[in-house]
Amino acid sequence: MRSNDRPARPLIEDTASPVRVRANAFQRQTPGRFNPAVEPENRISGRSKCVAWLVLAVYLSFLLYRAMLHSDGGEATSVPGWQMQGSRWFFAWMGGLALKGLCEFTLFVPVGFISAMVVPRGQGLLSRFAISLPGLVVASVLAALVHVVKMGLSWHVSEVLALTLPVLGCLLGTWMGTTWLRGWLARFLFLPKLALLVLLGALGAGITLWMVVEETPLPFEAARVTSAEKRRLVRLVRGKNPRSLAEGQLHRLRLTDHDINVLLSWGLSIGSPDRKAKVDLGHDYACFSASIGIAPGGRKTRYLNLEVDGNSEVEDNLVRLNIYRCSLGSLKVPRWLLNLLSPAVTALLNEHRLSKPFAKAIEVVQIDPDSIAVTYGRVDLPPGFRQDLFGPATASEEVLTSTRAQVENLLAAVTQIPGKQPSFGMCLETVFALARERSAQRDPVTENRAGIFALGVLLGHHRLEEFLGSVLPDRDYLSARRALLRVTVRRRSDWTKHFCVSAAIAILSDDVSDAAGLLKEELDAGRGGSGFSFADLLADRAGTTFALRATRDQSSARAMQDRLARGFSIEEFFPPAADLPEGIPDAELQSRYGGVGGQAYNRLIDEIERRIAACAAYR
Repeated sequence: MRSNDRPARPLIEDTASPVRVRANAFQRQTPGRFNPAVEPENRISGRSKCVAWLVLAVYLSFLLYRAMLHSDGGEATSVPGWQMQGSRWFFAWMGGLALKGLCEFTLFVPVGFISAMVVPRGQGLLSRFAISLPGLVVASVLAALVHVVKMGLSWHVSEVLALTLPVLGCLLGTWMGTTWLRGWLARFLFLPKLALLVLLGALGAGITLWMVVEETPLPFEAARVTSAEKRRLVRLVRGKNPRSLAEGQLHRLRLTDHDINVLLSWGLSIGSPDRKAKVDLGHDYACFSASIGIAPGGRKTRYLNLEVDGNSEVEDNLVRLNIYRCSLGSLKVPRWLLNLLSPAVTALLNEHRLSKPFAKAIEVVQIDPDSIAVTYGRVDLPPGFRQDLFGPATASEEVLTSTRAQVENLLAAVTQIPGKQPSFGMCLETVFALARERSAQRDPVTENRAGIFALGVLLGHHRLEEFLGSVLPDRDYLSARRALLRVTVRRRSDWTKHFCVSAAIAILSDDVSDAAGLLKEELDAGRGGSGFSFADLLADRAGTTFALRATRDQSSARAMQDRLARGFSIEEFFPPAADLPEGIPDAELQSRYGGVGGQAYNRLIDEIERRIAACAAYR
């Protein structure tokens, strides 16, 4: 048979139905549609999907349990406000925020990854960028659920903004999961894409930091703080404590722009000299300027310069802030962004646990060209407010237990000598005798710390208890406590207070030491504003040195216990101070001694240190 006589080859060899043939042809000819033959890895089996759902449920349970454990509104900070002194605490605070943000971001990456695995990819704009929109929606809903468990149902703008990092984590996870399903080539190309994204983010952060940090501070002079100004401000606010008001009672506090600027200079000067701020007032308008010096890694000091203009108003028991202008360094915040930030800052002010009690107490805020007047009611502080603001004291529960035992013991010893005034030496011997006895089974440093805290509360000032915790007994020891407040050192009861308060402050954390410095200034003002005293400085230094020597280590702690067991001698602990200048007015301190840090001032400070070093107990 000739070849051209062969029967014609059928056009369709497959016996399948024409419908199936047309479907296969449609899959081959239509680009972008899912084709198992073309993208065999763009799907997972039913069993794998069940496993993925199970893993997602287990991981979600872990996130919910973690949210319940940390259901503090997310407001706890790694560094309390009063601890941000100098570069070390500032960078610790920034590092804590960055670490917290990184954790919030990273925790939700697996949620997005698994959601992309178990939810169909779908169509749309995001799918072109290898992101499953349905998977992202599911992951974001789960992130919001965890957020509700942690923050509660009281949603406001700042809490909604707190969802930004979890949602971004879900977005990255969804991108990773969708890319994983696309095959090995997509997985291989994902790493350079991610590296480029991280590089761009780091570059943007670096440029922002370069614009924010400047070499010089803002060109304005901070208000000068003197002892007379401190005493005047203490008298101004005395008796207007919002915690002392009865329910429904109102107070009105008026501060001039000078008062506010002195308060700012006073507060910012604690811990670092490279900080200043001021407020300029107008009619229903205020401008705030601040320069914060930072020295990263001990390098040359640079400055964060902030300028903010705005006003405030009270509506429906809410303090509303309106920000009109804001610049951080050379970075000018655009007005449209300020319009978005103002509600967030307002919500944070009214809902944050540290500011909420004060914001709710404010009834009226009136800003005039030369003053601010605030009408407010009673403020009830939430539990743990002082710890959040000042940080926890270094006194552990073990130290507090020993301190309570020391307080009880010293009060009982005073009641056993009715009609006789206890001496300072008797108080020290009583406290350290008990510390020595308890040190047989316990740490002597801990017992000495407890004894010094007991002396600080009973002989110094009872408000130290606010920084330590509750240590005073419920029993009626009022007469004994009054007797202890009259204990003298070299016939001066004020030197007893300086010694004991300084000793207690010395073994508290630095931030509480600075806060308690305000207490000491109030004590000075309460004596009628007697002026600057080098004798008081000696009493402070003697108390500080005593506390540090008694708690330096176990051997020094036991040595101090043994010394006091042999009896107390005033010369060993407190050198003569009566010949040191006292009652120095501010003008004389400047003219005669060159102010704080002047040449004549430093000569007297060196003399004080020489006398302290000569004491036998401190050698």
